[in-house]
Amino acid sequence: MNDWRGPNANLIGQPGSRSALGTPALVLDLDRLDANIRSMATHAESRGYQLRPVAKIHKSVEIARRQVDAGAIGMCCATLSEAEAMVAGGIPAVTLFTSVVSEPKLQRLAALNARAEDLIVVTDDFGNVAQLSEVIRPTGRTLQVMVDFELGGGRTGLADEDSAVALAGRIRETEGLEFVGIQAYNGLGLSETDYNSRRKVVLERARRVSELVARLDAEGLHPRIVSGAGTGSHDVDADAGIFTEMQVGSYVFMDVHYIDAVMRRSESHPFEPALTVLGTVVSAAQPGFVITDVGLKEVDGAFGPISPCIINGAPSGARYSLVGDDMGRIDFANAGEGIPVGAKFELLTPHCYQTVTLYSVYHCVSGDKLVDIWPVDALRSW
Repeated sequence: MNDWRGPNANLIGQPGSRSALGTPALVLDLDRLDANIRSMATHAESRGYQLRPVAKIHKSVEIARRQVDAGAIGMCCATLSEAEAMVAGGIPAVTLFTSVVSEPKLQRLAALNARAEDLIVVTDDFGNVAQLSEVIRPTGRTLQVMVDFELGGGRTGLADEDSAVALAGRIRETEGLEFVGIQAYNGLGLSETDYNSRRKVVLERARRVSELVARLDAEGLHPRIVSGAGTGSHDVDADAGIFTEMQVGSYVFMDVHYIDAVMRRSESHPFEPALTVLGTVVSAAQPGFVITDVGLKEVDGAFGPISPCIINGAPSGARYSLVGDDMGRIDFANAGEGIPVGAKFELLTPHCYQTVTLYSVYHCVSGDKLVDIWPVDALRSW
């Protein structure tokens, strides 16, 4: 048994092994994962845009490889360490969608660009352009750079057209760098359940991106890449027709945050929950509830108002709450209900990507069988 696979490795290939897993366990349904990947790839092909999915959702080279094999042009990464892991795993066309500003990381970025296939980085700062040029010039290999444009989320990016156009011009004239486009991503409101309400907001943001593209074209700075959008806006942004590629992410797994959102006008819920956490009841000593082995260290609790959803293993109407570092609680809707000690249950997580970072491996299942165990490759955050 390989130590990195953990104590469940001996169950691989055994019938019924899904429910026999030692817990807590991060469980990935490969049939649903592949169906989700196919659904998004088919949509992109039919609507004329490209996919550059977000690796921070899964931090897995194997999942990234499946996305690329299905038609994605590459991956988006939130951290330099994610980008390094994807490149080391042979994933092409990696975009680092956050700026690199500290000297040690700038040196790592230069080294990564020297060995990567089609690496792109973003910036929203004139001083950072100079930094990038300084570390890239000695390598003799050009670095592709996008301007980060802010759409109202209050995070990174230049908020006005004039500054964005000026920065694009600075990149173009700076030795060692190539201006390739703009990033315009805003995640706010993408889980709004009503399609038409979300559509109105998304189209207004797309209008601002379209105006910036027109300005850049007028200045002779045509953006080859216009990158943005997300799982919750992919259908609307495809209608807008301004993005050349979309940074979709959560669609591969789905979670409570997204599960009720109507995703497409023609197909309300094209993606199925593929990622769950399997847990075990460890105490049933008191009436009305049981205690489990899945707490704050096993499932995302960063957004308190969103609770994990019980997929199976509990009576209808039972609710889950995180009551300790390694303890959860299932409260029953009706008197007299219960679950015995040792019983298993599965949870849909509040935010899939935040739960993934709590684990080192995926337990990959098909039907009732554990078929493989994959590492979470890009766990480092520095």
